[in-house]
Amino acid sequence: MLNLSIVLVNYNGSEFIYNCLVSIQEKLSSYCCEVIIVDNDSSDDSINIIRNNFPEFKLIYSQENLGFSRANNLAVTQANGQYLLFLNTDTILVDDSIKLLLEYLNQNKDVGAAGTRIVFSDFRYQLSFGRLPNILIEFMDKIRYGLNNKLHSFLTNFYNCQYSKVQEVGWVTGACLMMRSDVFEKIGGFDESFFMYFEDKDICKRVKELGYKVIYY
Repeated sequence: MLNLSIVLVNYNGSEFIYNCLVSIQEKLSSYCCEVIIVDNDSSDDSINIIRNNFPEFKLIYSQENLGFSRANNLAVTQANGQYLLFLNTDTILVDDSIKLLLEYLNQNKDVGAAGTRIVFSDFRYQLSFGRLPNILIEFMDKIRYGLNNKLHSFLTNFYNCQYSKVQEVGWVTGACLMMRSDVFEKIGGFDESFFMYFEDKDICKRVKELGYKVIYY
């Protein structure tokens, strides 16, 4: 089996984290994987939920909010996997999505990072990748996100057609981002000057600069 380290950063995520971790147990029980959770000084019941229900998962408690980038980098220092999966605590794994993504990366050595199709809880398509940003692209993406929220039912067929195939992209969301651990090491991990947001676009840019592809799978 392929070695996978699943990294989650938690901050007051008690509403979501139980279901997320249960889905990891259910969908990846047959794979050789470890789960590492960094808690960013949560004030809710997150810590107790993790400790009482998932003692087999590694929990790193920070006494300050490190932000997304620093917390992920901290977790990776204790990761042993050949592959890294950065996963948000408000996600739930569906079907064999992560197994398929892992096998795809293993079979395509020119791919340094990849992300999956992501949907909302009612299975509406959720935009989760795009082109590397400049001022114009970022402006157009904000319009696209707005239209997606207002006209999603109208745009569903278009989305299902356009986003149902594997394609090379500029970036994939850090909500579900898989990378080779050696590539992560080469680029020096997440840029810790990003406390939260845009760190996924930045790391994908640096993966591409190394000559690897970033894939929406």
